[in-house]
Amino acid sequence: MTTIGNYSERIYSGGTPSTTDSAYWDGAFSWLSSGETRNRFITSTEKTITQTGIDNSSTKLAAKYDIVMASAGQGFTRGQVSMLLLDTYVNQSVIIIHAEKKMLPYLFWNLANRYEELRAISDSSSIRGSITTKMISPLEIPKVDDKSLQAFSDFAWSAISKIENNLLESRRLTTLRDTLLPKLMSGEIDVSAIQL
Repeated sequence: MTTIGNYSERIYSGGTPSTTDSAYWDGAFSWLSSGETRNRFITSTEKTITQTGIDNSSTKLAAKYDIVMASAGQGFTRGQVSMLLLDTYVNQSVIIIHAEKKMLPYLFWNLANRYEELRAISDSSSIRGSITTKMISPLEIPKVDDKSLQAFSDFAWSAISKIENNLLESRRLTTLRDTLLPKLMSGEIDVSAIQL
Protein backbone atom coordinates (compact mmCIF):
# COMPACT_ATOMS: atom_id res chain seq x y z
CA MET A 1 0.00 0.00 0.00
CA THR A 2 0.95 3.62 -0.45
CA THR A 3 -0.97 6.90 0.01
CA ILE A 4 -2.90 9.33 -2.15
CA GLY A 5 -0.34 11.94 -1.13
CA ASN A 6 2.55 9.85 -2.44
CA TYR A 7 0.80 9.48 -5.81
CA SER A 8 -0.08 13.21 -6.03
CA GLU A 9 1.96 16.28 -6.81
CA ARG A 10 -0.28 18.68 -4.91
CA ILE A 11 -3.50 18.57 -2.85
CA TYR A 12 -5.13 21.92 -2.08
CA SER A 13 -8.43 23.82 -1.96
CA GLY A 14 -9.74 27.15 -3.20
CA GLY A 15 -11.76 30.13 -2.05
CA THR A 16 -14.69 32.39 -2.86
CA PRO A 17 -14.62 36.06 -3.89
CA SER A 18 -17.01 38.27 -1.92
CA THR A 19 -20.52 37.57 -3.15
CA THR A 20 -21.59 41.15 -2.36
CA ASP A 21 -19.14 42.75 -4.82
CA SER A 22 -20.49 42.55 -8.38
CA ALA A 23 -17.04 43.48 -9.76
CA TYR A 24 -15.88 39.96 -8.85
CA TRP A 25 -18.55 38.00 -10.75
CA ASP A 26 -19.74 37.23 -14.31
CA GLY A 27 -16.26 37.48 -15.74
CA ALA A 28 -14.12 35.52 -18.16
CA PHE A 29 -12.92 32.81 -15.75
CA SER A 30 -14.77 29.63 -14.77
CA TRP A 31 -15.44 29.13 -11.04
CA LEU A 32 -16.55 25.82 -9.55
CA SER A 33 -18.63 25.26 -6.42
CA SER A 34 -18.82 21.97 -4.53
CA GLY A 35 -22.37 21.20 -5.69
CA GLU A 36 -21.16 20.87 -9.27
CA THR A 37 -19.26 17.69 -8.36
CA ARG A 38 -22.60 15.92 -8.89
CA ASN A 39 -21.30 15.55 -12.46
CA ARG A 40 -18.61 12.87 -12.70
CA PHE A 41 -16.93 14.78 -15.54
CA ILE A 42 -17.16 18.59 -15.54
CA THR A 43 -17.16 20.46 -18.86
CA SER A 44 -18.50 23.83 -17.68
CA THR A 45 -19.31 25.75 -14.52
CA GLU A 46 -22.46 27.54 -13.41
CA LYS A 47 -20.63 30.72 -12.39
CA THR A 48 -17.72 32.80 -13.65
CA ILE A 49 -15.46 35.34 -11.95
CA THR A 50 -13.36 38.30 -13.02
CA GLN A 51 -9.63 38.90 -12.72
CA THR A 52 -10.47 41.32 -9.89
CA GLY A 53 -12.30 38.50 -8.11
CA ILE A 54 -9.27 36.24 -8.49
CA ASP A 55 -6.89 38.94 -7.24
CA ASN A 56 -9.03 39.72 -4.18
CA SER A 57 -9.79 36.21 -2.93
CA SER A 58 -8.12 32.94 -1.99
CA THR A 59 -9.59 31.05 -4.95
CA LYS A 60 -7.13 28.72 -6.70
CA LEU A 61 -6.86 27.49 -10.27
CA ALA A 62 -7.40 23.80 -10.97
CA ALA A 63 -6.14 22.46 -14.29
CA LYS A 64 -7.99 20.41 -16.88
CA TYR A 65 -7.99 16.70 -15.85
CA ASP A 66 -7.33 17.48 -12.17
CA ILE A 67 -9.46 15.51 -9.71
CA VAL A 68 -11.86 17.57 -7.59
CA MET A 69 -13.70 16.45 -4.48
CA ALA A 70 -16.49 18.15 -2.55
CA SER A 71 -15.19 18.63 0.97
CA ALA A 72 -18.49 20.05 2.25
CA GLY A 73 -22.01 20.64 1.03
CA GLN A 74 -25.65 19.89 1.66
CA GLY A 75 -27.20 16.45 1.25
CA PHE A 76 -25.14 14.03 -0.81
CA THR A 77 -22.51 16.55 -1.98
CA ARG A 78 -19.68 15.90 0.50
CA GLY A 79 -17.40 13.13 -0.79
CA GLN A 80 -18.40 13.39 -4.44
CA VAL A 81 -15.42 13.07 -6.83
CA SER A 82 -15.16 14.48 -10.36
CA MET A 83 -12.61 14.99 -13.11
CA LEU A 84 -12.28 18.44 -14.64
CA LEU A 85 -12.48 18.74 -18.41
CA LEU A 86 -11.61 22.45 -18.25
CA ASP A 87 -9.38 24.83 -16.32
CA THR A 88 -11.35 26.48 -13.53
CA TYR A 89 -10.99 28.34 -10.27
CA VAL A 90 -12.60 26.62 -7.28
CA ASN A 91 -14.19 27.51 -3.97
CA GLN A 92 -13.07 26.56 -0.46
CA SER A 93 -15.38 23.53 -0.34
CA VAL A 94 -13.55 21.85 -3.22
CA ILE A 95 -10.33 19.85 -2.82
CA ILE A 96 -8.08 19.62 -5.88
CA ILE A 97 -5.78 16.65 -6.44
CA HIS A 98 -3.12 17.39 -9.04
CA ALA A 99 -0.95 14.49 -10.17
CA GLU A 100 1.16 13.24 -13.04
CA LYS A 101 -1.04 12.49 -16.08
CA LYS A 102 -0.45 8.72 -16.02
CA MET A 103 -1.46 8.66 -12.33
CA LEU A 104 -4.71 10.66 -12.63
CA PRO A 105 -7.07 7.93 -13.96
CA TYR A 106 -6.02 5.46 -11.26
CA LEU A 107 -6.45 8.03 -8.49
CA PHE A 108 -9.72 9.27 -9.98
CA TRP A 109 -11.50 5.91 -10.21
CA ASN A 110 -10.15 4.77 -6.86
CA LEU A 111 -11.46 7.87 -5.07
CA ALA A 112 -14.74 7.94 -7.02
CA ASN A 113 -15.53 4.49 -5.61
CA ARG A 114 -14.81 5.48 -1.99
CA TYR A 115 -17.75 7.84 -1.45
CA GLU A 116 -19.10 6.15 1.70
CA GLU A 117 -15.60 5.82 3.16
CA LEU A 118 -14.86 9.52 2.53
CA ARG A 119 -18.10 10.55 4.23
CA ALA A 120 -17.43 8.25 7.19
CA ILE A 121 -13.90 9.62 7.65
CA SER A 122 -15.16 13.21 7.60
CA ASP A 123 -17.99 12.46 10.02
CA SER A 124 -15.62 10.93 12.55
CA SER A 125 -12.77 13.43 12.16
CA SER A 126 -14.49 16.80 11.95
CA ILE A 127 -17.07 18.60 14.07
CA ARG A 128 -18.63 20.11 10.93
CA GLY A 129 -18.43 16.87 8.96
CA SER A 130 -16.12 18.23 6.31
CA ILE A 131 -13.24 16.59 4.45
CA THR A 132 -9.87 18.33 4.65
CA THR A 133 -6.76 18.12 2.50
CA LYS A 134 -4.97 16.63 5.53
CA MET A 135 -7.44 13.71 5.51
CA ILE A 136 -6.94 12.96 1.80
CA SER A 137 -3.15 12.85 1.67
CA PRO A 138 -2.67 9.88 4.07
CA LEU A 139 -5.53 7.81 2.60
CA GLU A 140 -4.18 4.41 1.63
CA ILE A 141 -4.30 3.16 -1.95
CA PRO A 142 -2.85 -0.06 -3.45
CA LYS A 143 0.61 0.46 -4.85
CA VAL A 144 0.76 -0.42 -8.55
CA ASP A 145 3.83 -1.38 -10.58
CA ASP A 146 4.77 1.00 -13.40
CA LYS A 147 3.86 -1.41 -16.21
CA SER A 148 0.33 -2.03 -14.90
CA LEU A 149 -0.16 1.65 -14.13
CA GLN A 150 0.87 2.64 -17.67
CA ALA A 151 -1.40 -0.01 -19.23
CA PHE A 152 -4.38 1.20 -17.19
CA SER A 153 -3.53 4.84 -17.94
CA ASP A 154 -3.40 4.23 -21.70
CA PHE A 155 -6.76 2.44 -21.62
CA ALA A 156 -8.37 5.04 -19.34
CA TRP A 157 -7.24 8.10 -21.28
CA SER A 158 -8.75 6.62 -24.43
CA ALA A 159 -12.08 6.28 -22.58
CA ILE A 160 -11.81 9.76 -21.02
CA SER A 161 -11.22 11.27 -24.46
CA LYS A 162 -14.42 9.63 -25.76
CA ILE A 163 -16.36 10.75 -22.69
CA GLU A 164 -15.14 14.32 -23.19
CA ASN A 165 -16.08 14.35 -26.89
CA ASN A 166 -19.55 12.94 -26.13
CA LEU A 167 -20.22 15.48 -23.38
CA LEU A 168 -19.10 18.40 -25.56
CA GLU A 169 -21.23 17.18 -28.47
CA SER A 170 -24.22 16.81 -26.14
CA ARG A 171 -23.71 20.39 -24.94
CA ARG A 172 -23.49 21.67 -28.55
CA LEU A 173 -26.71 19.87 -29.46
CA THR A 174 -28.48 21.20 -26.36
CA THR A 175 -27.45 24.75 -27.29
CA LEU A 176 -28.66 24.23 -30.86
CA ARG A 177 -32.00 22.87 -29.61
CA ASP A 178 -32.45 25.78 -27.21
CA THR A 179 -31.74 28.22 -30.06
CA LEU A 180 -33.99 26.60 -32.67
CA LEU A 181 -36.98 25.48 -30.59
CA PRO A 182 -38.33 28.99 -29.76
CA LYS A 183 -38.01 29.93 -33.45
CA LEU A 184 -39.92 26.80 -34.48
CA MET A 185 -42.62 27.40 -31.89
CA SER A 186 -43.10 31.03 -32.92
CA GLY A 187 -43.19 30.19 -36.63
CA GLU A 188 -40.04 32.17 -37.38
CA ILE A 189 -38.67 28.96 -38.92
CA ASP A 190 -41.02 26.85 -41.03
CA VAL A 191 -40.11 23.19 -41.61
CA SER A 192 -43.45 22.06 -43.07
CA ALA A 193 -41.99 21.73 -46.58
CA ILE A 194 -39.16 19.41 -45.53
CA GLN A 195 -39.58 15.86 -46.84
CA LEU A 196 -38.47 13.17 -44.36
